[in-house]
Amino acid sequence: MSNPHCRQAFLFSALLAVFAGAAPARAQFSLPGASAAVSSASAPVPGQPCVMLFGQGRNFDPAQPAANRQWDEANSAFNLAAREPLVAAGLPVVNVMLPVAATDVPANLQGLLAEVRRLGCTRVLETAVFADAAQGLLIARLRVYPVLGVLGPQAPGSEPRIGAVAYTQQKEFALDARVMERVNPSRLGRAMAEEALPSFAPAGARP
Repeated sequence: MSNPHCRQAFLFSALLAVFAGAAPARAQFSLPGASAAVSSASAPVPGQPCVMLFGQGRNFDPAQPAANRQWDEANSAFNLAAREPLVAAGLPVVNVMLPVAATDVPANLQGLLAEVRRLGCTRVLETAVFADAAQGLLIARLRVYPVLGVLGPQAPGSEPRIGAVAYTQQKEFALDARVMERVNPSRLGRAMAEEALPSFAPAGARP
């Protein structure tokens, strides 16, 4: 009988071979282990709220460094493509990517909040592409969070914080190599971000 772990590893390799691709070069970012991209057309402007487009995969395996790199590449392609509809809509956007190996969640959150405070971002759009082996699914997900405590009067010593999820969009695909051949992370990122655009409209302007 074949080893289930080997079968799972084969499926992951098959989908990653399709998913992973070279991402545009990005400047180094101050959040440990992270990188960021800011284009001059959409760079944050002092006094103008920005959107932090934060991406990270979920499938870290210390014994599979090549697979980890491929998950990082797939998530980078998905994240960078998601910025395009936001930039086209005139939103100042900063892309931040963490590798799957960055598993210290409290440290990640602390670094993210420090950058949110420094840049004045009022929303975080989280992007993630990951495999749920238990359900046999590849999942692509967007979540929008408000950043509280950035705009308006602030009490001395107060710090910004991430609010509850305001918007979620999730696409699910069978974790099968034949299905993965028809899925492209860049096209998926653009399409999902376009669908998410209404969530960035002012509350009074939403349908």
